[in-house]
Amino acid sequence: MGPKLVRSKGLVALIALAACSKPIARLPQRAINAALEPTVPATVITIRTNLQPQNRSITHSIVIANNRARSDNDLDRWRLFNLDENTITYVDDLAKTYYTLPFTPGQPDAPVLQTGARRVLQGVQTSQFLIRVGAYQRELWIGAPTNVPQQLFGMMNAEFAQIRGFPLIDHAELPYGKSKLVVDNAVVKIEQKNVPLSLLNVRSEYKSVKAPGESPPPASSPQRGRNTPAAGSRSFSTSQTAP
Repeated sequence: MGPKLVRSKGLVALIALAACSKPIARLPQRAINAALEPTVPATVITIRTNLQPQNRSITHSIVIANNRARSDNDLDRWRLFNLDENTITYVDDLAKTYYTLPFTPGQPDAPVLQTGARRVLQGVQTSQFLIRVGAYQRELWIGAPTNVPQQLFGMMNAEFAQIRGFPLIDHAELPYGKSKLVVDNAVVKIEQKNVPLSLLNVRSEYKSVKAPGESPPPASSPQRGRNTPAAGSRSFSTSQTAP
């Protein structure tokens, strides 16, 4: 065996050894924590929002489990709906604080008309509701999907608290100059899947704070329950089902 062949074999062996001794890529700690985190079976509603004239599409989800619910289109500040206790917890991930208020139904700015029209959407029988305020108009097709609490939409949109059920289609439009602003929300999927338990809980290290505008009780009085009304008013937003 010639020296060149020996050197070639030695080089191949060194390359193979170097390749085998490369450090194994480590998963990010966040991914490891997510994999180890407890999960809970949940109902997940996927909603697609189409915006005109921007010609833009957005998708978000509403997660429901253990009679709690939240929308993932709220980012640093979000609401946790407790359907058993009829309360809403307002969570601030930036300040690491939260406060809880009883849900207070609002009043619609205009009569909500149930037309009597019906149609089946996503396998669910729905009824048509119409709202008109001047040039603003909104059309909802409300149904009762399995595993979706019928009071959830009303809690997320306090002015519709009298409506039982969830909109499979939610269309709103408003003339704007020579154009028209249009927001179309449509439920594209309702599924059962496991989600991280932390999605529906306030982190233990977060601090409970007084609700904005709430007066403290007199020093001589026992601690009273919070009774500041939850905010809720009609607005032309990009997410009519979960503002």
